[in-house]
Amino acid sequence: MEKPKEEQGGLLCLLNDSGEIKASHPLSMPAGIVSTDTGFLVATNSAVHRVARDLSSIQPETISFPSFSLLHSLSRSKRGYLIASTGLDVIVEFSPEGELIWQWWAIDHGFEKTPTGETRYIDKTEDFRGVKFGTLTQTTHVNSVAELPDGTILATLFHQGSVIAINRESGNWQTVLDGLNHPHSVRILNEQYITIADTGHGQGLLINITGLKGKIEARVNADTDWLQDCSYSVQHDLWTLVDGKKTRLIFRAGPAGEKAHNILNLDPEWRLYEALPL
Repeated sequence: MEKPKEEQGGLLCLLNDSGEIKASHPLSMPAGIVSTDTGFLVATNSAVHRVARDLSSIQPETISFPSFSLLHSLSRSKRGYLIASTGLDVIVEFSPEGELIWQWWAIDHGFEKTPTGETRYIDKTEDFRGVKFGTLTQTTHVNSVAELPDGTILATLFHQGSVIAINRESGNWQTVLDGLNHPHSVRILNEQYITIADTGHGQGLLINITGLKGKIEARVNADTDWLQDCSYSVQHDLWTLVDGKKTRLIFRAGPAGEKAHNILNLDPEWRLYEALPL
């Protein structure tokens, strides 16, 4: 997917193994994407869209809540889907039918201060769809979220440079791993392993999270200073690394990415956000 310089544009693309566009569909500011039984869910600024698997159509009915602002990554949960509403520092869970299930507001759990030291106040009764919040007005810039098999919620906090684990019932959290540089893209492999994009360090990380204590077991270097997204397929033994700086997709084999596999250099005018291997 691409995110153009002007916010009013965007494109969802289906690429072949050579990087050629097989299908595309215009979509304003597309970000997170997740597979469903019938196609994909794709996040834009303040709504989630249902898209056909061949990208031929988008259903007119969207999933949207007043707490949706600057949506980022999507993932499946046991009860539905989780999404990072980055503009408001909130995590939202919704059902496959589009009903609100659960929310976690960072300002309610110790994250009241922005990077500039200002205290953030949010009136949760307001409708924030379409409201723009700059990155420095956010307390965490939470941008990805995923559920472990036991129901624990993991999230990447951009400003804190950390991955945290959230107890769904209490909302309490603990740090799993810190010292990261603007992380994105937490993805669950199993109850013991996750991957993270250590964005500013340009590395995909394979992390053991036994006991919710993160230990980096492999670093996959993408030769960039902005790794927007990454994922590792255990089935195909393949890393997909999304270079947001050089507009390319890098594929490396092996759990530690030790074997070069392929590189797709894409349109330099694109601003890549996320890639979903099919």
